[in-house]
Amino acid sequence: MEGRFLIGSNEKPLEGNIYSDKSAVVLDWLLRDGIKNRELSVRNVSKEAEISLGSVQRVFKTLVLKGILQVEGIRTAKKFYLKDPKRLLESWLEHYSIVKKCKMRTYRSGFQAKAELLEAIKKSNLRDKVALALHSAVEAHGYKNTNLNTLELYMLDPLIRPLLEKKLLLEPQERGYEVLLIEPYYKSLLKNTCDLNLDINVSPSILTFLDLYHFPLRGQEQAEFMAERLPELKRIYKSGKSS
Repeated sequence: MEGRFLIGSNEKPLEGNIYSDKSAVVLDWLLRDGIKNRELSVRNVSKEAEISLGSVQRVFKTLVLKGILQVEGIRTAKKFYLKDPKRLLESWLEHYSIVKKCKMRTYRSGFQAKAELLEAIKKSNLRDKVALALHSAVEAHGYKNTNLNTLELYMLDPLIRPLLEKKLLLEPQERGYEVLLIEPYYKSLLKNTCDLNLDINVSPSILTFLDLYHFPLRGQEQAEFMAERLPELKRIYKSGKSS
């Protein structure tokens, strides 16, 4: 069974792109935890973010050139400071859009309500292989401000799509959707940072914000509402205007 593409297609990341899949783990860590640390080192970030030293070094080098990270010291004594977290988030927004990076399929369901769909997932052996995304994720985070009652799911393993279609009684839908299945661009970020809620994985807050911002269905409105209230995002916005 094939669902409809919502919009966009996969794009191959550019060589050295710090907004690529694995590099995004470093960016996410900086915006969630790095903002709370006065001093940062490549080795400590590598350990805490569970990403290779080489990946952290490459990201840090680019962020220093952009003026987002400040560096002091030389060689192994180098210390880094997150100088402009707001600019980092804005730069990430400029380089990532869910509608360009992710493959999405739209469906209607034989279930009558979203609660029934969620219950079907929780009772299945697929609950660890999906994560709530977009409007469904922001609702799980507790910052929903729309009346949308759709279900958006990241498939942590794209091979489960036929099983999900069967379990959720899905049929392709050409316009609009009741259920949206998404193949993630940021696989490593989701694997490392999914939040657990009601026995179903939830897309982490910063990725949820990034996804919503460029999403055509009331996305930017919801993203801005979330950024003004969710502590992890609010502190970035309150950190001062980027230059």
